[in-house]
Amino acid sequence: MSEDSELQAKIAALAGRINVHKQQQQQQNENYQPPTYHGRGRGRGGWAPYRGTPYGAPRGRGGKVFNRTLVLNNNRASNASADITSPTNGTTADGAPSSHANEASGWVVKRDRHMQLINPAIYDQVAQQRAKDIEQSTEQRRQQRNLKEKARLSKHFQIKQEASVGNQAATTPHNYEIEVDNIRFRVTDGGSKLVRISSDPNTARATPKQAKIGGVTFLRSKNGNLYRSGLIKNKQNKPIKKINEPCPRFTTTGTCAKGPQCRYQHDPNKVAICKDYLLRGSCALGDGCDLSHDPTPNRVPACVHFLRGNCTNDDCRYAHIRVNPTAAVCRAFGTLGYCEKGTDCAERHVFECPDYANHAVCRNPKCRLPHVDRAGQIRKAAAAQTASAELGSPDLSSDDEYDEIDSDDVDSDEEIEEDVVMQGSDANGQELSQQQDFVSF
Repeated sequence: MSEDSELQAKIAALAGRINVHKQQQQQQNENYQPPTYHGRGRGRGGWAPYRGTPYGAPRGRGGKVFNRTLVLNNNRASNASADITSPTNGTTADGAPSSHANEASGWVVKRDRHMQLINPAIYDQVAQQRAKDIEQSTEQRRQQRNLKEKARLSKHFQIKQEASVGNQAATTPHNYEIEVDNIRFRVTDGGSKLVRISSDPNTARATPKQAKIGGVTFLRSKNGNLYRSGLIKNKQNKPIKKINEPCPRFTTTGTCAKGPQCRYQHDPNKVAICKDYLLRGSCALGDGCDLSHDPTPNRVPACVHFLRGNCTNDDCRYAHIRVNPTAAVCRAFGTLGYCEKGTDCAERHVFECPDYANHAVCRNPKCRLPHVDRAGQIRKAAAAQTASAELGSPDLSSDDEYDEIDSDDVDSDEEIEEDVVMQGSDANGQELSQQQDFVSF
């Protein structure tokens, strides 16, 4: 007999002894009779209940054994010794059912409420189905919550309207308005959006950050309007539609507070040049600086001395490229500090306001870019002064008008839309019928 067969026989014999010992312990636990307790002192002697239970010792099977282990059947060990009783296929040493867990099969061990061994193919199917079920149930709960809030608002507005107009019904539909903290709002989107009527920026700042109307919470936007909190949560949970454009804030500063919630692209290799590094050749932050320390033509201005033909600095950090001095200012470089075209750009890369440099007019009163006057550009702009004066009013962003409002308000009014119409709306799109023009809270 070889050494391997002798070793396998010894292992099988030892496993058999262990199994026999466990079976003997189990039989002893089953045949164990708890002792009766006899009281001390005076009084009637006799039987007393088992200590710890008021009804005596439990009958039947003995206590549970908590040290069960899963035994993986080994064909070599079972064939080596036939006189040793080995567990049958699919059972453990103590008779409990088990699963065949072959090392080559790659079972998935899952510890949820209890430990499980699952086939990988079945586990993938179950996991995908479970994820779909969770998503569907979450969407159903969201829709039910929206319907409850909108029904509550509809009931609240109807009660206010009936209390104001009594039994007189309105013959023609009107714009429904309410008042919150002495500020008038127009009800839109079935009551989910309250639009501020006044265009005064002071009323936008005076709008409460949070208001409860009919038991429903409303949150303030940056424009001073109010939105239903459930609508805001739905917008935050929805996937963001990405725009293939560089983020203006991230490109110019190297950071963006919106993070993954930002719609624009965040490319760390396409950020503006660090001004300290450009001026001094070094930066106190070093590698920790969020801006770029790579002076490429995409992010540094053109060297004015090189354009004049007299740049004598061998370590010049500005771009040595030939550009027409009368060319227009590059808008991407002026506003973002980075231009994708680089050396192929036919416009001038300078840190100036492109609107003022190209048209001598800047319609943004909060523009922070330099407005440089040049005699040649002024003479050129004087000829087109009449045409430029006929242009419309300044096209400013609505968010720029109310920068004083806190940054934790709802991000934008235009991006929030309601997809559920309030119950009781008529066919003409009016959310509330037989309503009063104005209701105060």
